[in-house]
Formats: sequence, C-alpha cells, structure tokens
Amino acid sequence: MSPEPQRADSSAAARAAAETVTCPSCRAELPGGLRFCRLCGYRLGEGLAEYVETVRFDGMPLTPPLAPLAPFANFGGARRGVQSAGPATTALNQSDRRRKKLAPWIMWPLIGVVVVTLSGGAAVVKRFGGFRGGGGFNTPTVTRSFFGAGDFTEIDGEGVMLDSVAPGGPADTAGLRDGDIITTFDGRAMEDDDDLRGALRRTPIGKSVPVEFLRDGELKTLTLVTISPDAYDASAFVPPAGKGFWGVSSLKRVRVPGTNLHGVRLGGVSTNRPADLAGLKEKDIVVEFDGRPVRTPDGLGSYIDHAAPGTLVNVTVIRDGQRVEIPVKMGRE
Repeated sequence: MSPEPQRADSSAAARAAAETVTCPSCRAELPGGLRFCRLCGYRLGEGLAEYVETVRFDGMPLTPPLAPLAPFANFGGARRGVQSAGPATTALNQSDRRRKKLAPWIMWPLIGVVVVTLSGGAAVVKRFGGFRGGGGFNTPTVTRSFFGAGDFTEIDGEGVMLDSVAPGGPADTAGLRDGDIITTFDGRAMEDDDDLRGALRRTPIGKSVPVEFLRDGELKTLTLVTISPDAYDASAFVPPAGKGFWGVSSLKRVRVPGTNLHGVRLGGVSTNRPADLAGLKEKDIVVEFDGRPVRTPDGLGSYIDHAAPGTLVNVTVIRDGQRVEIPVKMGRE
C-alpha cells in the first residue's frame, strides 16, 4: 500500500477518536466509534450492518415445532417436542402406550390416599390400629371389648401377667389385680400377650368370660363381663383434687425371699417427700396399698396416681424379712 492511503486511514481513525457520543441509556460521554457503552453495556451501533445473517449448512434438518403436551392421565408420557423417523419413533410410541395402560392403576392409590386423608385416617386406624392390651387408661380408637388392663407381660411357662388394672374397669370389677397371671381366657390357653389380645378382639362386647389365673402361686377362677370402650370413663376415678404423689423412684418387681409372694422394691426415696416423711425406706418391698395387693411397678404407680391428695393410706412393706404397716399421707403431684 502506498503512503498516501495509509495516511488517509490514520486521519480517519484520528477524527473518529476525536469525536464523542452520548450513551442514550446512562448519558455517559464516550469516544466515537464504540459499539457498546463502557459503563452500562448499552448497544450503540445501529443499522443492518450490526446484524449477522443466519448461515444454514446444507443437509441440516429443520427443527420441527414442539408437539402438544400429552393429557393429564399420561404421567410422564408427554413427548419432548423432537420426532424422528425410524425405530426411535416406534419405541417412543410403545412407551406411551405402556404409560397410558399404567396410568389408571396409578390413579387408584392416589385416590385412596385422598379419601383416607379427608376421613381423618379412621379407616386405616380401624383396620391396622388397635388399643394395646384391649384396656388401659386411655380412650381406645377401635370399637371392641374393653378389658381394663394397662399392659401385659409374658411369663414363660405360666401365662400372661397384668402389669396394671384400670380402676373401675371390667378386670378390676371382677377382682383381677396387677401381677395376676392369666392362664386361660374364655377356655383358651394364654401363652403370650398376642394370645390375650387376639382373644379380646374376638370377644363380643357384654359377654361373660371365665378367666383362670395365678395369684402368688395359687390358681383361681372368676368371671368378668366386657364392656365397650365408650362405657369406661377413666376420669371418674381420678380425684378432683389431682393425682397423688409419694416421691419414690427406681421401682422393681421382686420376689419376697422364702415365699411365692412378689412385691415392688423401692430403689429411691426422695428426702422430705410423703414417702420419706411417713417412714418408708430404700429397699422396702411394698406388698399392699390400702388393702390391695401390690405386685408390679405399674400397679403401684396406678394406686398412687388415683389416691386423693391429703388422704391417709395404709401401706404394708417387707423390711428385713419382717412385715411392717406404715400409714402414708398422700401428697399432690
């Protein structure tokens, strides 16, 4: 190139650099010839020269428009908008047909979940739920015979022991006490807690049931009448003044040495609490509470809870091999 054109180009560049433009967006003063604002990035260039024509290469297929979405019942079966000829299309159609066949079966479990949710889960509770032991102190969620026992413990080779008995319930009214070991219920042998729970489920409400049980090694028989869960009101047996209180802990079921008698050993007696003030001591074995036999920790806890605060109860304990009676003034929980 000759020197004259080079000088002409240099002069044109100098004139462009000397000129300034104002950014329409941020109003900044910028050197001429820029295509974008250095401050805000606004496009300064205008006209057809600023656009680049789309270049298409020979042999490239055109992208088809997106296919419409599949119906709601076709879960996951909507095509992604790309269709091609050949085996891929066939496989996709077969997959869609399988999903369409599966969709109605998927809907039924979803409908079931909605129905159970709207009904508060009652159907599931009635089918799979159950009131533990057929008794206890809480209101059952299933309509069936009410027994009135808090829980059961399997005694190997003997039967099923009642851990506690609800005051005023069928078992209590019939004469059963905590620690009694049921051997037969309505003529059926009871080997574990599942046997007794199954028998309670099969027993009609209001039926008179013969029961054989062991108490302190002696076999006894009685008859109890089951009731409906709604017929039992646990609150009726709790004093209006509140629950009773002793201040004892670490209760354990133990055998009284040299006898078939069981009782509840006191592992801890809190200082200046009703039990301590009455003279009860650690390692005392409680065998009676106000004339009622005490054989399990749950049973003793139930007696304490349902004794009116401020009342005086006679408690029998085994201490150093001797039988001792101690009056205890109930405290308030």
